[in-house]
Amino acid sequence: LHRHEIFFGSNRKKSIEYGLVVFLTPEMHNMSNAGVHYNRDFDLYLKRKGQEAAMEYYQWDIAQFRAIFGKNYLY
Repeated sequence: LHRHEIFFGSNRKKSIEYGLVVFLTPEMHNMSNAGVHYNRDFDLYLKRKGQEAAMEYYQWDIAQFRAIFGKNYLY
C-alpha cells in the first residue's frame, strides 16, 4: 500500500501531524487514471472525508479547520 497525505503541498506536514493520511493501493494512488493524483473527484472525496474525520476527532468547527488547512472542503 502507498501512504497518501490527504492534504498536500504546504499542508503535507499538517496532514501527517493530524493523522490525515490514507493507505491506498498503487492503482488508487498514482499508478492509474483512477488514482487520487489524477482523479479530482476522488481527491475531493478524500478531502471531505478527511475534514469530517478531523473535525469530529479534534472537535473543531469549520472555522477552526480552515484556520489550520486554509480551506473548507465540505461545501
